[in-house]
Amino acid sequence: MNSAAMHSELDNPTSIWPAETATALVPQGRRRGTFQGMDLNLLRVFAALISEQSVTRAGGVLCISQSAVSNSLQRLRGALDDVLFERTATGIRPTSRGQELWEQLKPHYLAIEKTLSPAAFAPMTYEGTFTIAMSDYTVERVMPRLSAHLERHAPLVQVKLVPYSVANMFPMFEREGIDLAIGANLDDAQSSHGLRAETLWPIHSRCLMRRGHPLAQGPLAVDTFLAARHLDVCLPGMTMPLYDSLLQTHGLQRNLVVTLNHYTQALAVLAASDCIAVLPVSLLDLSAYASKLCQREAPIPMPVRPLGLIWHQRHGTSAPHVWLRETLSQLFCHPGMPVRDALPADGR
Repeated sequence: MNSAAMHSELDNPTSIWPAETATALVPQGRRRGTFQGMDLNLLRVFAALISEQSVTRAGGVLCISQSAVSNSLQRLRGALDDVLFERTATGIRPTSRGQELWEQLKPHYLAIEKTLSPAAFAPMTYEGTFTIAMSDYTVERVMPRLSAHLERHAPLVQVKLVPYSVANMFPMFEREGIDLAIGANLDDAQSSHGLRAETLWPIHSRCLMRRGHPLAQGPLAVDTFLAARHLDVCLPGMTMPLYDSLLQTHGLQRNLVVTLNHYTQALAVLAASDCIAVLPVSLLDLSAYASKLCQREAPIPMPVRPLGLIWHQRHGTSAPHVWLRETLSQLFCHPGMPVRDALPADGR
């Protein structure tokens, strides 16, 4: 009788399977404790046989043939120096040694199975902290809605914010351990090895100034525009404001007199002075100073920039991180979001 036929008889309660035949399946002289040389895939076969109590059904669960199960069982018997299973009227059952082995292996096997095949992520019961890098511009637009969402759907989650820095993006993921960044300059961020990005919304910039400013009406020539007193924002890690980098590509320089480190300060300064600034128009949406300011198209326009999520590829398939990215995308992704002209260009 060949090996496949002999082991198929485990499922046949009328077959004759002498004890001496089963004993002969276990090679003699095999040393116990062969973990280092064992094929750990055999443990999946062992678990399926314990669960199904049938070679045929175990093969179905594992999606392999009955002969493949029988062959694996023979290898298990040789490795563990025991028959492991015996024939019953309805199929097979573990021997005393087989049951003893399973009782010891079961918690570890199930733990490995759970780790490699985790249950669906449950935000309501998840306890963890996400460290996210954002500028004050992004915090003002993201955190109110995100915080309200977390209260309802993930009440045990904690969020820790750190300053956003394009120049230091990769070190922040590598050394400072941030989980996610939300900000602009996605192309610069993606140039760092291992970083991935997804756009949330576009940032449209225009020239902002106080109502009644001498430049609020009439033609705005390049020379007049560059000579005016300019204000801008330079975030941590930046060597110069973004608009100055753009002007350099045109061989131009402006009269930059005020450089701030936060966006929320900028509109207050513009409202109280003759400074002008090329800044995101969306700053006006949430500002108490919006009614005191007007906007114009700059003679040298700032290109539309995408603001989005940035993460390291090592977090690409982590269930909590995937959930957080999907949540932020659902809450804030607005492709083609139109520019909201908060105030007329003439400053009235």
